Amino acid sequence: MRKEAEGKTRIVILGAGFAGVYAYLRLHKLLHDTKEKHITFISERDLFTFVPMIHEVATGTLLPSSITQSIRSLPPCCLNRFIEARVMRVDIDAKKILVHHLNPEAPDPGKRIKEVSEEEVPFDYAILALGSDVNFFNIPGAKEHTLTLSTLEDARRVKNRIIESFEQAQITKSEAEKRRLLRFVIAGGGLTGVELAGELADLLHGELKKAFPLLYPYAEIHLYEGRERFICFANEWFGNRAFQILSSKHVRVFCGMPLSEVSSEGIHAGGEFVPAGTVIWTAGVQAREIEIVSKKRVLKDVKSRRIKVNEYLQVLSYPYLFVAGDQAWIEKKERDQPYPMRAQFAVREGEVAAENIVRLMSKKALKEFFWRDKGLLVSVGKGTALAEVSGIQFSGVLAWVLYRVAYLLKIVGLRAKFRTALEWILNTFLPRDISKL
Repeated sequence: MRKEAEGKTRIVILGAGFAGVYAYLRLHKLLHDTKEKHITFISERDLFTFVPMIHEVATGTLLPSSITQSIRSLPPCCLNRFIEARVMRVDIDAKKILVHHLNPEAPDPGKRIKEVSEEEVPFDYAILALGSDVNFFNIPGAKEHTLTLSTLEDARRVKNRIIESFEQAQITKSEAEKRRLLRFVIAGGGLTGVELAGELADLLHGELKKAFPLLYPYAEIHLYEGRERFICFANEWFGNRAFQILSSKHVRVFCGMPLSEVSSEGIHAGGEFVPAGTVIWTAGVQAREIEIVSKKRVLKDVKSRRIKVNEYLQVLSYPYLFVAGDQAWIEKKERDQPYPMRAQFAVREGEVAAENIVRLMSKKALKEFFWRDKGLLVSVGKGTALAEVSGIQFSGVLAWVLYRVAYLLKIVGLRAKFRTALEWILNTFLPRDISKL
């Protein structure tokens, strides 16, 4: 045990996503005047990324700094220690977390583990909020031959690939190869896939058309969805309007057509091979798995890998361990199904988990988690969005303005808010950035 934590209640937050960050902010608010606490934050990255807007970084609408906030820049008064490390194991009974420290010189977090450097972090209460990983659904070649879009590094890779595809096509003599290089396939018609398709279409028909006028006729965007409509978890209206708007932007849309295989040359879908130079995977996620050691069984949903918790967000039989965000399986009271893996739910889950830790510390009754969906906002490119607020559905410029205002208010950090607002204003009058990151 570290000396500064002796005699204090040790609270550990695992993960710097929406659930983890908002859990800390709530702990900061509730325990600011309490000296008898020691809060530790553990994350593979030293920054929070506003993932719902990551497609705007991938298409040059925003710079990476606009959607990030340093964890160390959060209110520091209550953050006793930040550990940049990968969580490897949680021993629930022993109340210890094994982490592997990371090498800050390696740019890719996936290659940053120092195998000789590990640490056991003790806790009295912990919030498990490590988020999710990409789900490739065991489709052959998907993991090896696609780009994903869930981290800032992913967004950089996507943007660089888009620019590099045009650069390669410039020096290619084969007409067929030009078309293959400039065919961009998006696999998955959920929120990320639809929003990326809309922004990419604007980029293609705007800045890239002007920069590469001779190559523009070769470029295509394909969006594939395995189910019968886009944004399938929402009202049918969203899927239908997204289909109409993307089609009007000359995006080739395919519903009910899942990918069956991906290779370095293209994709297989609907029994046909489609040559493609870039395939971006936005088809789904599943909860991140780590090793959990416990005498009592920790229940999980097999398909999503989410950990089942009670109405207070506690792991069953372990009242001092909470789970929030994409890792948590919380069933709705009115329906026999879990809350969705979306940011607005993760925010509230993190806050409730933090509140219940404080209630346990003060021996008060715990607060049940309940959250009614406030609505849905979906951007489909510049000046166009879909919205549902209080059961009223609408689209167009008004929905787009509402989308931007709502997201601007949710961005963590005043500096990031100003940067985002400034870039949005500049993009209204000036072309977006098409340089590599």
